[in-house]
Amino acid sequence: MQKLWNYISNLGTTGEDKQLNNRTIVLSNQLNFVMFFSMFLLLLTTIVTLLLTNDTIYYGTLRVAILLIVTFLNMLLARYGFIQLSRLSLIYLPPIVFLLGPTLIGYVEEESYTYYPYVLICVSIIPQLLLHPKNEKLLYWFSLAYYFVLVIFIDKIMVKFGTTSFPIVDRINTFYPFYKIAQIGLFMFINASIYYLRMLNFHFEEILNSKNNELDLQNIELRAQKDEIERQKDELVSKEINTWQKLVNIISHEIVNSAIPITNLAGMTAQMLEDESGVVQKPDKIGEEVTEDIHYSLRIIESRTQGLINFVKATKSLTDIPKPNLRKIFLRDLFERVFILYKAKFKETGVKFEMEIIPPALFIEADLELIEQVIINLFQNALEAMLETSDPGLSIIARKNESGHVQISISDNGKGISDEVLERIFLPFYSTKANNSGIGLSLSQQIMMLHHARLEVSSTINKGATFIMIF
Repeated sequence: MQKLWNYISNLGTTGEDKQLNNRTIVLSNQLNFVMFFSMFLLLLTTIVTLLLTNDTIYYGTLRVAILLIVTFLNMLLARYGFIQLSRLSLIYLPPIVFLLGPTLIGYVEEESYTYYPYVLICVSIIPQLLLHPKNEKLLYWFSLAYYFVLVIFIDKIMVKFGTTSFPIVDRINTFYPFYKIAQIGLFMFINASIYYLRMLNFHFEEILNSKNNELDLQNIELRAQKDEIERQKDELVSKEINTWQKLVNIISHEIVNSAIPITNLAGMTAQMLEDESGVVQKPDKIGEEVTEDIHYSLRIIESRTQGLINFVKATKSLTDIPKPNLRKIFLRDLFERVFILYKAKFKETGVKFEMEIIPPALFIEADLELIEQVIINLFQNALEAMLETSDPGLSIIARKNESGHVQISISDNGKGISDEVLERIFLPFYSTKANNSGIGLSLSQQIMMLHHARLEVSSTINKGATFIMIF
């Protein structure tokens, strides 16, 4: 039954129709089907009753059959795309078939004088449901006028074409003006109420559609943002993989650089202890010079092995940073602590040092020792960058930026950093200097991240570099 109902409801609808048009078509099909099914049951019951009672078929049964055929034809019209014709038939034909037709041929029962007008008032709801007051103004108001005229004159038509021998006609005539005013008032009240509710519904639908359009735009933006996030995520994964590859390459390079000399030297030392046939010689057959060479080789092996151990310890230090012990640190006290450490070095190398704090009482919430270590690392790098500078200068400036974050800038006028190096400068073990572990800046970056802060760098070749700590 549900499948049949859905099939009948969607007769004549297409995906190209607007939602409101589809809804009107569906409602028209459903009304036709309900009327068809009702007339079918009524006709079936009437025929069975007539067969059981051997009674004759009256006009009342005939109009039920005609209305059954009309509603069936309406559904057939909808099936083949004649939606407008099916809809107009549903609006105008039922009163003609069920009320006006029988009246014009004189078939009027006594009760008809009472219920015909009220049946018309009820049926006048159909154009309210199927027609749009704004888009189909002429048809809408003509349909209501059609029912309104019928409501006013249906009883007059019944009197003219029927008979006046019914007692109810005489009784109605005694209070006819009030009777008709009540019908007109009921017609206008019902239809005005439905009209108001429909207009209210259209208004809310417009608001809802507007909100839906806004949500659709927001959904499009969200999908675009999601796609952008996915793209950035892919980029981050790619960069992470690239970073790990670089890190593995650096570690492998460092280990291989230490392991190969150790292996070669160990092999050469072993050969010094063997004769030409590969047999190990006795100590008294090894000359003094060979003994000294073996001793020297073992010392080199020890040195290279110790270097490899130090490298491993440096690697481990990257994951052993203690959790920051946050407390209030006045930047003037922090800067003076670091300045005292480097005061002699500045004097020795002729570095002109400048310190500025705006305002003087500026402070941060941080771990004093860890942040001090970061500044020391940056000072050390700056001094190394200015070794060949004729008039070296180093400054440290603290102030709040436009976003309200505390910003510490450490600038030098050294040789600067190339773009290629800037891309890898915070990578663990990466260094352009010989005998350098390459973990200082990486360690500094991790310390800043533990403080939910960040470390940035900018540079111009031969003009210096600036590292910015942002809290």
